[in-house]
Amino acid sequence: MKKYIVSSTLMVLIILSLSCAAQMKANPADPNSNVTSKTFGKAFNFLIVSDWGWSGEKFQQPVADQMAKTADSVHAKFIISCGDNFQIAGVTSTRDPLWITNFENVYKAKSLQVEWYPVLGNHDYKGSTQAQIDYSKLSSRWRLPDSYYTFTRKINDSISARFIFLSTTPLVESYRKNPQGYPDAATFDKDKEIKWLSDVLANAKEQWILVFGHHPVYSASKTHGNTPEMIERVKPLLDKYHAQFYFCGHDHDLQHLREKGNKVDYIVTGAGGEPRPSSSNDMSVFSHSEPAFSVVSLKADSLRLTFVGVDNANIIYNYKRSYK
Repeated sequence: MKKYIVSSTLMVLIILSLSCAAQMKANPADPNSNVTSKTFGKAFNFLIVSDWGWSGEKFQQPVADQMAKTADSVHAKFIISCGDNFQIAGVTSTRDPLWITNFENVYKAKSLQVEWYPVLGNHDYKGSTQAQIDYSKLSSRWRLPDSYYTFTRKINDSISARFIFLSTTPLVESYRKNPQGYPDAATFDKDKEIKWLSDVLANAKEQWILVFGHHPVYSASKTHGNTPEMIERVKPLLDKYHAQFYFCGHDHDLQHLREKGNKVDYIVTGAGGEPRPSSSNDMSVFSHSEPAFSVVSLKADSLRLTFVGVDNANIIYNYKRSYK
């Protein structure tokens, strides 16, 4: 990857054009800073990657290679995928060759042999979603127990985090109305999933509530942008039950958005294989396009989100949110 040197004045203009004033602690990173074993200190660290399924083509392999180095240096507990695991049309079965060419042979480093917790994207719904669930029984690391699911992890003796994974494609009407293109979406019980989400959030006792899906609630991208069905059905539950973060992909860029007067941070981290141009709007705290993935570092009193690029683990963006 090439590095470009720009004047400090031009850099400021670029930053201003991509992001608005941050709430809490958010800042574009020093372009000379890189992730090392000391970056996050002693914390509960995990990686997020999305829209990566290109059988090693485009930027998938460079992102995977840097993920391996970063996962090793930060001792990543696991990896989360926000969907579109298999471009262009999902997988046909647990024996589909794409499992080897797209996943096993790309993310083969030792540090990436940790548990992977995926969600299903719209491209995954073009194939067999059940095959991706069933592969969990064959794989030592692929963990997709159902279309939507949840688990908790302890950060220390008194602080825990709840991880909630959604299947967002069936919530979007355009997919449901196209049974030939998205057969599993058309038969999916979307009301059951929303009821499940409401119950999980209502009963969650954990201090950190982190929700993951494929489609954005909010996005400034001109490719897809906001998802009306997510705003209508998911956002009210995030607000009501005080979820702190919603992570997604679908738009192939890096975004941090925040609605004025709202406490939910919306994170788009869809640059795992094929970045597209980014845009910003009045909700944008940060917006950028570059092959990248995310590191989330949880401590008892704070969560730190870092967008990490492929050029020597360059830190693209940092955001730190305090628990209280």
